[in-house]
Amino acid sequence: MNQKLILIDGTAIIYRTYYAFINRPLINSKGLNTSAIFGTVNTFLKLLDTFDTDNVVISFDLKEKTFRHKLDENYKANRPEMPDDLVSQIQPIREFFDIIGIKTCTKAGFEADDVLATLTEKCHGDYDIVLVTGDKDYAQLVDENIVMYDPFKGETLRREEIEEKYGVTPEQFVDFLALVGDTADNIPGVKGIGKKGAAKLLEDYGTLENLYDHLDDISSKSTKKKLEEDRDNAFLSQTLARMVRDIEMDLNEKEFRFDRGNIDKAIPFFQEYELKSILKKVAGQQELDLFAEDEEASETSGVHFESILIDTEEKLEKMISGIPSKGVVAIDTETTSTDPMMAELVGVSLCWEEEKAYYLPFSHNMSDNLDWKKSQPRLKKALFGCKLVGHNIKYDQHVLRRAGWFLENVYFDTMVAAYVIASGEMRYSLDTCSRRELDFEMIPISDLIGSGKNQTTFDMTDTHDACRYAAEDANITFRLYHVYSKRLDDMDMGRLFYDIEMPLIDVLSKMEENGVFIDVEILDEISRKTQKRVAELQKDIYDACGKPFNINSTKQLAEVLFGDLGIKPVKKTKTGLSTDNSVLEALAQEHEIARLLMEYRMLTKLENTYTTALPKMINPHTGRIHSSFNQTVASTGRLSSSNPNLQNIPSRTDLGREIRKAFVPEKKDYVILAGDYSQIELRLAAIMSCDENLINAFRNKEDIHRQTAAIIFEKDPADVTQDDRKKAKVINFGILYGMGATRLSGELNISRSEAQEFIENYFAKFPTIKAFIDNQIQTARDRGYSETMLGRRLELQGLRSSNQRFRSEAERVAINMPIQGSAADIIKLAMIEINRKLPEFKMIIQVHDELVFEVERSQVEEATKRIKDIMENALPDKYKGIVPLDVEFSYGENWLEAH
Repeated sequence: MNQKLILIDGTAIIYRTYYAFINRPLINSKGLNTSAIFGTVNTFLKLLDTFDTDNVVISFDLKEKTFRHKLDENYKANRPEMPDDLVSQIQPIREFFDIIGIKTCTKAGFEADDVLATLTEKCHGDYDIVLVTGDKDYAQLVDENIVMYDPFKGETLRREEIEEKYGVTPEQFVDFLALVGDTADNIPGVKGIGKKGAAKLLEDYGTLENLYDHLDDISSKSTKKKLEEDRDNAFLSQTLARMVRDIEMDLNEKEFRFDRGNIDKAIPFFQEYELKSILKKVAGQQELDLFAEDEEASETSGVHFESILIDTEEKLEKMISGIPSKGVVAIDTETTSTDPMMAELVGVSLCWEEEKAYYLPFSHNMSDNLDWKKSQPRLKKALFGCKLVGHNIKYDQHVLRRAGWFLENVYFDTMVAAYVIASGEMRYSLDTCSRRELDFEMIPISDLIGSGKNQTTFDMTDTHDACRYAAEDANITFRLYHVYSKRLDDMDMGRLFYDIEMPLIDVLSKMEENGVFIDVEILDEISRKTQKRVAELQKDIYDACGKPFNINSTKQLAEVLFGDLGIKPVKKTKTGLSTDNSVLEALAQEHEIARLLMEYRMLTKLENTYTTALPKMINPHTGRIHSSFNQTVASTGRLSSSNPNLQNIPSRTDLGREIRKAFVPEKKDYVILAGDYSQIELRLAAIMSCDENLINAFRNKEDIHRQTAAIIFEKDPADVTQDDRKKAKVINFGILYGMGATRLSGELNISRSEAQEFIENYFAKFPTIKAFIDNQIQTARDRGYSETMLGRRLELQGLRSSNQRFRSEAERVAINMPIQGSAADIIKLAMIEINRKLPEFKMIIQVHDELVFEVERSQVEEATKRIKDIMENALPDKYKGIVPLDVEFSYGENWLEAH
């Protein structure tokens, strides 16, 4: 007979107990709501009485979004924010389980359901498993030796109870939810299919896939129609509802063991939160002083360290004497703003051992501070031989440089490392990384400076309050360094990180500091013209629709277009009829109103984003705009730009080109110089696929699209028409993005069958390209990730998805990512080399394949020659000589002339 393993859905219990007391909350003498704390602890103690086992694991949902939110932005979107008085109880509850030694399992990007499903999958042969939860979704896990137990109803659900209650087997429960949906999680399901109908369909067809394979067999026309219309929602719902059972987790069954004697260790916890009835139960009616101080009842998290405030010269001297001369030191700054070019330094925290971290205050209001001018040279000298580590250290570089200290020995950025290791995670804040890697919840900044209208700045905090927060930043960064440095080595990604991403930080820091200069008068003139045209468009739209309305309201616009005007809808979403740009583009072929709306949207977006916004973003100290260039946003390795986004100014619209006119050199004897890689992704595709036709075309400097058209249409290049070349160009670029027949037919305005025939003909003439694409997909499927020339990785879990839409999207990324990511790596190498060898040429903007500089007019020829040489030789040595890189340069009085 197997041992019992209790798996507890902690999040479900927390919510259930909190709302059980919603009308009569438990409030202790300190004014703290303890309903969820009491309810969760009490429920757990009752579980120990109910089940005779010492094997217990609990899991909690984490704050960050999961992979399901990436699949569907509406997932759980209708859930209200967690009440503040419940938020304050989460950490104490987790603390309780840490104190008594219960194993807590969590995984970033996944829910507690997925973690417990994985544990169930891996342990069900060795244990009889009890899933403690009131969440019906767990029914999909029930098996012969797996049961659900609802502690609030005292109800045990086995296979037979599941079948009786829902009319389906546990194996069918995911498909059941895919049909009926789940309003609690905002899972759409199939509109109009209820529980009984879903159970009957699954009784007849077994699975969702089989049901859709036999739609024509369904006698009810209305049911068939509902299923046809909501096919995508059904399969999306299936994916959202299915618990993940194969999360990568290190399992040590010894950690499952729980010593019931550890409950006594929680007595100080019960005292602190005044859980009197639990105290009596645990302590056997013993009277205890609920407010007695207990020095042993300190932090129970796995992260322990001493926060040391350095606010005197004597303390500073003692701290400096302990800094290791060549060791790793984490550094972090506290400031008055998130804008590094405006932020004033308030304090610096340092850490070089896990047990201690230090905070040095320099400009706290009405507190004891160190003298920055005296302290800075001593700190710089003490840290000179050290390897400095930071989390988003580019920000700290900016702040300290403006305060007179240039960090020359930056070694490791934990935010960048987290991104390199898992570029698809999307979130890399220090708080997120701490939760993900250390299972440690950091102090929120709002605890010190407040939020909303009452928010202050960090210099207004007391130094003692600031010390714990700031020291924690440095300590967690130091701990993450050890986690990430080892993982980079294990994944063989050290070269990518140390040779590309880390040197790039200095490049981007200088580029951001350089900033761009704009001619405000040009933007003002553009704004006047734009606003006049927007007003004209608004009047024309109202006239065409017969009434005024809010053009920016999707709901009102849909009512006017598809109701008042009777235009046939193109696309429907879960929230109603779509009016997005793809819909307007489709309607524009027949309806003038759609063309007016498209122009209106384009103009208002550029007006709000650039023409009126840019002048407000000029730094009053420098007179320039300082955009941020981000390394940790795009999953392919591309850089992104923000505040403002200089990469998103369109170059193909009249207004976009006019805006580029406003980007000018600050000095009259300077010009804007731009170098742009020509067809770099096609060239890399030729290198990576080893296709002789493409390689020869590039080597011979032929028109690649004309040559492709000549091969496809079996013509002499001289006989290729412009239409032939256009088709070849579309597929040459489209093939790199996994373009299918549907997209190609839209691009070329031909039928889908013609587009499919065109693709097949292309692959017949370029078999190595087809083999390359197939190999990219298969290799990514085998490995679980795609990879660039220089070893950058992107995990692609969707390649194994049963949902065709998700799988197709993952296959598209598997084709494109290695090419686009390699191009991103190459321009990064070029930027690093230019920064190292040609610092005299001011780099100001990077837009994917383009670099923009501000140079003296007299140096244009030399700058062009030297920068071009570096950019064209940025390929890794093993790929040089196959296909040449080509960079086209131009210059002018503004960015438009140089583009």
